Amino acid sequence: MAAYDDLDVKRIFVVGIASVVVTAVTALAVQVVYYTMAEQQKAETAAASNYMRQNSILDAQQKEIEERGVDESTGKLVIPVDDAISILSTQANTDESPST
Repeated sequence: MAAYDDLDVKRIFVVGIASVVVTAVTALAVQVVYYTMAEQQKAETAAASNYMRQNSILDAQQKEIEERGVDESTGKLVIPVDDAISILSTQANTDESPST
């Protein structure tokens, strides 16, 4: 009988293990490259971005809390927040209860 029917199990095992190791190392290398490139893109985007929309909203809010006048819907007097804080702290220092 021919001896060609025998499989070289040792070589098959070595090639299989080597293939698994190469595949795992390649997957990890691709993951490292991906996350490195993602961080670079995030840094570039943050450096190039401006906050015009957010700043305009904050400016509008700042103007709103600095206004003086009468609220048309409730008829109550509107004063800036800083003034209200100083009035309340003055009243607290003189032991007067704030009027409602």
